[in-house]
Amino acid sequence: MQRRLSLLFAALLALSALVAGCGQAPAGSGAQAGSSGSGGAGGSAASATPTLDRIKREGVLKIGTSPDYPPFEFLDENNQVVGFDIDIMQEVAKELGVQLEIVQMGFDGLIPALQAGKFDIMAAGVTVTEERKQAVDFTDPYLAGTDAIVVRKDWDKPVKSLEDLKGHRVAVQIGTVHGEAVRQIEGVEVKEYNLFTEAATAVASGQADATYLHKVVAEAFIKANPNLKIAAELPALETAFALRKDTPDLTQFVNQVLAKMKQDGRFDRLTEKWFMPQ
Repeated sequence: MQRRLSLLFAALLALSALVAGCGQAPAGSGAQAGSSGSGGAGGSAASATPTLDRIKREGVLKIGTSPDYPPFEFLDENNQVVGFDIDIMQEVAKELGVQLEIVQMGFDGLIPALQAGKFDIMAAGVTVTEERKQAVDFTDPYLAGTDAIVVRKDWDKPVKSLEDLKGHRVAVQIGTVHGEAVRQIEGVEVKEYNLFTEAATAVASGQADATYLHKVVAEAFIKANPNLKIAAELPALETAFALRKDTPDLTQFVNQVLAKMKQDGRFDRLTEKWFMPQ
């Protein structure tokens, strides 16, 4: 809200109470009592932070994820969703003064559910692509790095790129950038799975010859299944959180929290917690 009485008018009226009552509202505050917040005739101006106002009013920040992508998000021994993305979102919720609510579903359904308003943020190790930018907004990237081609330990053929997987069965997760990249390679038999864990299991059990995913996730799968190994490393695209295009105030807020976390050391501590081998 930017309504202000001019100093001249205030002086002429000499009504300090009226000036105080019509002064500028604090940043991020909601509509005044009795106002619809619609900005219509007789009402106060619309808030510059409607999404943040709603979340604070409801007391809940809802995020959507597919908990099969360790260490970004996965289910622990108590069947609770944990991971790097989840801890970051907990920090965002804390900065907002609200509780975090997690909505789980398959990765390929997350963007449509985000657009439909089922939750406010897609936190699922999302790779930033130009195609996805047409559908959603992204925060500032919080991770880049390396992708990996994973095979069984008894694989003895040299692999330097996805092209070297021609003639082989490659397991991928439905709806992922990695799966799309594999589908572009002629001569590869693509085997699709709902979860990355299922794709990795398919390789370990011999149902597929290889899978393609982010290196940090590959390392988590290999730690759980020593029958697997990394055959090749490839440059990775950036990773960010995805939001609806009509919630720019929330996108800006998440960017501010990410910057604050990188400055005060919280981001480094979470990186060490989830990505550094013990």
